[in-house]
Amino acid sequence: MMKAGDVVKIYAPVAGYNKYHFCVCIPESETAGKFLYLNSDPDYRDTLSVDCNRIPFLPPSRTGKTAISFTSVARYNTERLELFQAEVLGEMPDDIIHEMFTFAQSVRSLTRSDKQLVIEVLEALLSK
Repeated sequence: MMKAGDVVKIYAPVAGYNKYHFCVCIPESETAGKFLYLNSDPDYRDTLSVDCNRIPFLPPSRTGKTAISFTSVARYNTERLELFQAEVLGEMPDDIIHEMFTFAQSVRSLTRSDKQLVIEVLEALLSK
């Protein structure tokens, strides 16, 4: 069962390969699940980059970095997650969640409501 804080692999049919996401909140009957993208390019605005080896269950990227993108929140409903073969790979390590929480305070790309949600979820994950 997927939960906030999980790193999830989701097939991207347009790209033709798997992409990786950080679960902010799971889908419910009337709402989509929300996710941050995990990329390999550390040069985008509002992106927190960490060495790939800090998230050992992710495949290494061509840059050696996992870039946690705070530029938008991806939304997937339950049907899409099933269709795109979503698979939980593991939980984001606590030290990275702490870095994400600190970084999220200065993010400017997310909408106000998405930023607030992300910060609240990260804060809750830190206090578990």
